[in-house]
Amino acid sequence: MKIGCIGSEDMVTIMRLAGAAYCEVAGEGKNLEKQFDEMVEKVDLVVIEERYAEKIKDKILYFRLIHDKPVIVEVPGREEIEKEDTIRKIIIRAIGVDMRD
Repeated sequence: MKIGCIGSEDMVTIMRLAGAAYCEVAGEGKNLEKQFDEMVEKVDLVVIEERYAEKIKDKILYFRLIHDKPVIVEVPGREEIEKEDTIRKIIIRAIGVDMRD
C-alpha cells in the first residue's frame, strides 16, 4: 500500500519516518489543489492535515463521491492535538469510530 501525505513540515517529517512514500509540505511551491490532484494519482491512502483539507473541502468531498480510491484521511495538526485530552479522542475524531465499543 502506498501512503502519501500533505501537511506541515512537522507532519511530513513524521510521516516519512513512518514510511509514507509520497509526502509534500502543503503549499510549498505549488497550489494546494494541484498537490492534492498529483497525490491521488500516486497513492492508495492520502493523509492530509485538517487545516489544509478545510481549504479544499469541496474538492475532497467531490473526489470522495466520484472515486473509491485512494482513501482520504484528515488528521489534526500539532496545534489541534495539543488541545485534545487523549489519544483516544484523536482517533475518534480522525476515523469517527470509538475502538472500545
